[in-house]
Amino acid sequence: MPWAVVGAGFTGLAAARTLACHLPDETIALIEAERVGFGTSGRNSGFVLESHFMPHRLPFADLERTRAAARLSTGGRDILKSLVRQHRIACHWRDWGKLWVAASRAGERGLLLQRQGNDALGIRHEALDRDGVEALTGTRFYNAGLKVEGTALVNPAALCRGLADTLPANVALREESPVLEHQKGEPHRLVTPQGEVVADGVILCTNVYSPSLGVARHAMAPLVLYASLTRPMTPDEAGAAGGDRGGFGLLPAARGGSTIQRTPDDRLLVRNTLAYGPAAASQPKKLDAARLRHVDSIRRRWPAIADIDIEHTWGGCVGVTRNEGHVFGAIGDRLWASVGCNGAGIARGTMAGTLLADLVVGRDSELLRDQRRIPAPGWMPPEPLRGLISRSHIREHAADAAER
Repeated sequence: MPWAVVGAGFTGLAAARTLACHLPDETIALIEAERVGFGTSGRNSGFVLESHFMPHRLPFADLERTRAAARLSTGGRDILKSLVRQHRIACHWRDWGKLWVAASRAGERGLLLQRQGNDALGIRHEALDRDGVEALTGTRFYNAGLKVEGTALVNPAALCRGLADTLPANVALREESPVLEHQKGEPHRLVTPQGEVVADGVILCTNVYSPSLGVARHAMAPLVLYASLTRPMTPDEAGAAGGDRGGFGLLPAARGGSTIQRTPDDRLLVRNTLAYGPAAASQPKKLDAARLRHVDSIRRRWPAIADIDIEHTWGGCVGVTRNEGHVFGAIGDRLWASVGCNGAGIARGTMAGTLLADLVVGRDSELLRDQRRIPAPGWMPPEPLRGLISRSHIREHAADAAER
C-alpha cells in the first residue's frame, strides 16, 4: 500500500482526506485504534476555535507567531465549515462565537488579558456586564464576560463520524485496529491485532499516544479533562434555565473554571477537573468524582434545574507541551508526524493534518509557512518527575476552583 495514516482524530482525518485528494490514484489506509469519534477528538467540548490563547500566556512573547497560530485556527475552522456544508454533516454546527466568563477577581483579570490579546490580534469582541451575560446564559453566576466572534460550536463526535463517512473513495478506513508496533523501513510495517499494514509512507497523527510508537517521548504531558452531558431539558426546564435557546459556549477566564456548552437539543455539557495520565480517563472513582463536581457546577449556575440528570460522564486525554510547541513534519525516512494539540485540536488539528499532507507532496503555502513558525516542543523530564510536576500544576488549577 502506498500510504498509511495512523490516528483518525481531526488531524488524521484531515491528513488522509487531503492526501487522497492530492493523490487520487493511490490508496491511503487510515488506521484508528477505536471507532472514529470515540477517542479524544470526539470527547472534547465542541469549540471550533478561531484562535487559542490563554490569559496566563499574556503578554505574547512573540506576537507574529501568535498571529500565525490564529491564522492556522481560522483556516482549520474554514475547512471544516466548508466540509460540513458540502456533505451536509449533521453535527449541530453553529457560528455562535465564544463567551469568556468570570465569576471572581482572578476571572476578571483573565478577561482583561483576553481583551488585550484580542486587540493585539485584531479579533472582534464585546465586553458584557452581569446583565449581558445573564441575557445569553440565563445565569447570574458570572460577574462579566467577553463575547468573541469567529468560533463555531459543534457536536464533536458527530462531526468526526461525518468526516469519516465522507472520505474520498481511495481512503481505506480501518477502525478498532490499534497499532501495536511500528517496524520502520522500506516499506514500513504497522502491526495490528487484525494483521499487518505494509506501506511505503506513514503519517503519524497519534498525539498523546505517540510515545508508545517511539515518537515525542519527551514532548508532552498526558492530561485528562473530564466532561458530563445532561439529558435534554423539558420545555419547562429550558424556560427556567433561561438564556439563548439556540445554545451557547462558555470558556473560563480563570484557570480551574468550567467550560460549558448548551446544545441545540437543550442539553448542558460541563467540562472541568483534571487528572494525569491516559489511564485516568476511564477510572470509575475519578469519573464519579468528576460527575459530582459537574452536578455542583450546574447547581450553582442554574439552581432552577439543579436536579437534572447526567446521562454521560467521560474523560479525554490531551497532550500538553511546555511551550505550546508542535511536532510537525518529517521525522524519519518516509515518515511524517503531527503531534501536540494543546487543547485546540478541532481547528488546529484539522489545519495541521491538511498542511502535513501538503508538505508530503511538496505543496507550499502561506499557511504552511505559518505552521513552520510554531516551535518544536520544549523538553520534558522523564517519569516519575514529569508526573510529579504535572500533578503539582493540577493542584494549582484546583486552587483556582472558585469558578468551577
